[in-house]
Amino acid sequence: METFPKQVELRNGQASLHLMSGQDKADMLAFAKTLPPHDLLFLRRDILKPRVIETWVKKIESGKNISVIASINDEIIGYGTLSRGEIDWSRHVAELRIMVGPNHRETGVGRVLVRELFRIALDKKIEKIYARMTLDQTGARKLFQELGFHPEALLENEVKDREGKVHDVLSMAVDVETFLARRDRYGL
Repeated sequence: METFPKQVELRNGQASLHLMSGQDKADMLAFAKTLPPHDLLFLRRDILKPRVIETWVKKIESGKNISVIASINDEIIGYGTLSRGEIDWSRHVAELRIMVGPNHRETGVGRVLVRELFRIALDKKIEKIYARMTLDQTGARKLFQELGFHPEALLENEVKDREGKVHDVLSMAVDVETFLARRDRYGL
């Protein structure tokens, strides 16, 4: 696995990447507070709650999750997580989750985080990666399609927002070997 922390180039300057640890709990909570309600709605967990971030850190410490944080001047601007399931027959599969702060979208930080997590996935012998998003997350869909992900399932009425409105969720996946075969195109 590549060494962290490290500096990476974005469209508008540089950011620092490091692996998330218990030392990031307060900063992650501060980052969560910058996210629009719509973004928070579709996260698997409510990261506005300190105990949820504590559980996240425990999963990292146990090896179930790997999270990479992007920051500028020690302020979190985004993160990406690879989450392996706990079911034996799916131990070769991981879910990829990315969140970028609203002021740093369109800077390339999402693409950088995906690239770094793919490198980690290769090191961890993960064979398939999937991502889930709502249909209105067009930027995320475009990024994942550019990286070779393809739609696998549309889960109708999968999530319900605070107003009670239901939303469909798109599940996209990519076979890591397919991705590897095209890695020059993706900057790996």
